[in-house]
Amino acid sequence: MKKRTNGIQNLSQQLGNKDDHPYPDFDAMWTRIEAARNEKDEPITAAAPIQTKSLFRGRRLAVLSVAAFVLVATPALAYIAGKWDFIYPSGVKSALHHGFGQPINKSVTDNGVTLSMDTAVSDDNGTVLLYSLDTGDKEEREWVFDEFEFKDNKGNSIARFDNETAIKRNWNNGYYSQAWDEENRIYKGFFDTSWTFSGNESNVQMHVSGLQAYDYVHKSIALDPRKTEVQSFPIHEGGIKDLKVQVVTGEKGEGLLKYSLSYTDDSIFRIVDPQIRVNKGESTVKRIGYKMSSPIELDGHRERGSQESYRLDELQQSGNTYEFVYGVKGDRIEGKWNFDNISLNKEKSLQASVTRNLDIPIVSADGDSIIRKLIIRPTGVKLEIENKKEFRRIPYRNVSLLVNDRVLKGWETYEYANTPSHGYKQMYTFRLSPEMRLTAETPIQLLLENEIESHRNYKESIKLQNISDEKREQVVDIVGYPVKLSYYTKDGDLYVENESENLSFSGVTQTYMKRGEDKVYGEVLFHQWEDNWLDWENSNKFVNIYRDFKGSDAELYLYEFQIRHRDRGMKVKLQ
Repeated sequence: MKKRTNGIQNLSQQLGNKDDHPYPDFDAMWTRIEAARNEKDEPITAAAPIQTKSLFRGRRLAVLSVAAFVLVATPALAYIAGKWDFIYPSGVKSALHHGFGQPINKSVTDNGVTLSMDTAVSDDNGTVLLYSLDTGDKEEREWVFDEFEFKDNKGNSIARFDNETAIKRNWNNGYYSQAWDEENRIYKGFFDTSWTFSGNESNVQMHVSGLQAYDYVHKSIALDPRKTEVQSFPIHEGGIKDLKVQVVTGEKGEGLLKYSLSYTDDSIFRIVDPQIRVNKGESTVKRIGYKMSSPIELDGHRERGSQESYRLDELQQSGNTYEFVYGVKGDRIEGKWNFDNISLNKEKSLQASVTRNLDIPIVSADGDSIIRKLIIRPTGVKLEIENKKEFRRIPYRNVSLLVNDRVLKGWETYEYANTPSHGYKQMYTFRLSPEMRLTAETPIQLLLENEIESHRNYKESIKLQNISDEKREQVVDIVGYPVKLSYYTKDGDLYVENESENLSFSGVTQTYMKRGEDKVYGEVLFHQWEDNWLDWENSNKFVNIYRDFKGSDAELYLYEFQIRHRDRGMKVKLQ
């Protein structure tokens, strides 16, 4: 059953980061300055994946029977599973296909718009509600609720989103997302939360109000993918002033498409992420890897930068056309869609929901961690890890599960653990595909790969001498790795660059100088056009700026850096 057109489906896949793949780990690049900013009581800015499909868009021990996840092939189940076979979180799809969906079938219509709560999946570790939204659209648009609130049976708020707070995507409280069903001309979505209830049954409430549409605009751009210089295109719509694009040749036949946007209003970007689309005839050239976006600074102006990877030969292929796709604010619908009595029942799913307290220690070069809990749900597997070292997370770039010799990639959320050690508590989620079945005997292992060894507050200072407008260089040994320092002054500011020919050395994001007992931190300059600024694995060049520098000599200290041990890893048996 076809649920979405190829064109619209490709567009939505290109425009955002869907939930059917793991989210990229942006945090490694930012962790190095996190503690420094905490120390200075500055807000932490973290790069995050920009979403396109609605951004709201992150006990008791039950017996996990041998028959867990057995498919119950009933007509009702077939209808439910088939009706929602479009959804991209494979874990929800798996739960429906294995008989854990509960029909709700409640609808509310206001101002010509119908919101229906169709199906629920509840267990001891969370709740998922599947809904549909009929706005009368003939083609896909982006609709955003003004307010979306989930309450328990006493009216206490469990999760509440408005147009601002939902953008932060607090996975711990819950989130919702929806997609266009072209065949039926409606939107279908889901709301997912870790909230659950005691006992087998409970009534909940859902209150939704206000809808704002955002329309897609396609603007052709005369991009020449063989040029290496920056190409500029005026936009002057949707809060965007102009678009700057640069094509950079990467490694192994990769073409990096970098672009930045100067904007007058960036609020729409958080709803419909601007995207360059590469077309080959009627089809869309698919990128390789992820799209990554971050605020950047170019020529002293704050802009929004993105980077995508393509096969260079596909990106530069003759006959390709290029267009810039972005969003503009469209229709608005005032309305209220309130559900005061949604009955949930988790009796069926209890046989496939279990929480195991593990308390398995993990010893690494970056401090000890403890695997606290393994949580198995009808929708997937979750793993809770507590870290003992302050402001640290588990020091592995690749974290996955090995289930019956099949590798499951997951995505991570984390929160500050209010403990004496000031560590972080991490939660990894691994979604199941419909063909997978877990039992109490299913072998599950945690795979930890690509260890990162962190060094903070390196004690030895580095002397910078004869500082002037002339660029000077020196190579120093840092824990056995050669690091080249380049420094010079420009317009009264001191620029200090650092990089290493050995990519096992991460580079030093944050440096500082001492002024008496105080530490004076350099201003971190990220995102230079000439640098591969989002490829943390294959670059290690960073620049710090010391404003209004006086003098000709200085002592430089390295705040934090990492050593990338790509060959280090371990397996941990979970069950």
